[in-house]
Amino acid sequence: MNVEQILSQQQSELDEMAQLLAQELDAIVARDHELLISVVERKVELLRSMQQRDQHIATFIEQGKVDITTFQEQVNQINQLLAECKNQNDVNQIAANQSQIASQKLKDILFGKSQTGYDKTGKSISLPNPIARGLKA
Repeated sequence: MNVEQILSQQQSELDEMAQLLAQELDAIVARDHELLISVVERKVELLRSMQQRDQHIATFIEQGKVDITTFQEQVNQINQLLAECKNQNDVNQIAANQSQIASQKLKDILFGKSQTGYDKTGKSISLPNPIARGLKA
């Protein structure tokens, strides 16, 4: 396999990664845990494959078998796709964190944990939870 073929495979893997990241965000928003697990598993497989391809290309370069500047346009496209995937991954991480926070707040409300508020001086105070008051589960 030559460098051009490896770069083409890497580019198509990054295209697939971009699609997976979109699916991952949909799964996070929909709270579809089964889909999320399958997407994450596929992401891990793709990342391993891309890492192997990077190592293969590095070996070619170290051995002087290829001048990577010959493929600069393709490398630039790959770097652009990689940057887009990284940005989408950051968005997904924020969405997952927000979803986790919302779930925790809902759990706190349902289990009667007191809420936090502020008094007129701006100090944080604990407020009773009116929803769970007097409930015994």
